[in-house]
Amino acid sequence: MTERKPAFNRTCTKISLGTKFEDQLKDVNINYAKLQKDRAITYTYFVVFLLIGIAVIAGAFLFGKYIYDKGVISTVPLIIMAVGLAPLGLAIGTLNKHLENRKAAKLKKDRIDAVLALYRIAYDINIQFGASYHGKQEVYVDLQTKNLPKTHL
Repeated sequence: MTERKPAFNRTCTKISLGTKFEDQLKDVNINYAKLQKDRAITYTYFVVFLLIGIAVIAGAFLFGKYIYDKGVISTVPLIIMAVGLAPLGLAIGTLNKHLENRKAAKLKKDRIDAVLALYRIAYDINIQFGASYHGKQEVYVDLQTKNLPKTHL
């Protein structure tokens, strides 16, 4: 032990960014791009099911008010209102899942980008989504790295 304070470097001089790292970089960017692509349909799904749920609940309320004015007391409107909560749950659940997945994908992407920024490595990635067959999405990726030192190959 010495009295000197340790000096830690934030980077490694012998880093190797091979195909495994490139595959991880591609996967993270594909996942993030897919979530960005599905953003519009997720919000549409949210709005449609939210409106359906509100319409069912409002319809049940108006139906209950109508039959109450006729002198009938019934639990049917309450049951219909309870059924109207199901589309609200679908709407909120889908939106919440999408937002959580997007937040996690953004965090992973930011972590990889931070590591690359430490080494002053830049990249351009072009992602194209092809046809989808039985739930499998074709994805075409073109990754171009910049400022990659020759010792890192």
